[in-house]
Formats: sequence, C-alpha cells, structure tokens
Amino acid sequence: MRIYIRQLQQKVGPRPGANPLMMIVSWLVMGLLLIVGLFLGLVFLLVGWILLLPLMWKRRRELKSMWQFGRAAKQAQQRARQQHDAAQQQQRNRQDSSVIDGEYRVKDD
Repeated sequence: MRIYIRQLQQKVGPRPGANPLMMIVSWLVMGLLLIVGLFLGLVFLLVGWILLLPLMWKRRRELKSMWQFGRAAKQAQQRARQQHDAAQQQQRNRQDSSVIDGEYRVKDD
C-alpha cells in the first residue's frame, strides 16, 4: 500500500525541473475554476429557490381550499345529524301523544 501511495505522489507532485511560474499559474487557474464553480452553484441554488416560491404558494392555496372544504363538509354533517335528531325527536313526541302511559291489570271475565 505504501508503494502505491509513493507512486501516486510522484505522479501527482511537481516534477523536479518544473517551471515555478507555471506552477503558480496552474494553482491560480485551479482556484479560479473552483470559485467559478462555487459561484455557479450558488446561482443555481438561488434560481431554484426563486422558482420554488410560486409552487409553494400554489400548494398553500390548495391546502387552504382543502381545509375549508373539509371544514364545510364537517359542518354540513353536523347540521344533517342535528336535523335527523330533531326529526326523530318530533316523531317520538307525536307517538308519545297518542300513547297513554301507565300500568294495567288484566281482569278475569
């Protein structure tokens, strides 16, 4: 493993007779490319956030309308239940008026 690392360092590292001016220029170019890449990444991120805002507003409106629809459906269900209960109560009241409550005994003939 150490042999492999040394060979890799020799391949990647500067040659003994390398021009120092070219080394500096190559480092500057590499740094410039890194800065340009970082800048482009930030620009793409910013554009993505800007494009995400209308989508978030649309989803928010959809969720709000679904919430209002659910609330209206729940209120309608409660009103229907109250009407049904009131109708049953009226039916019971009508039936109760025609029935005489009390105890009775059967007499022998």
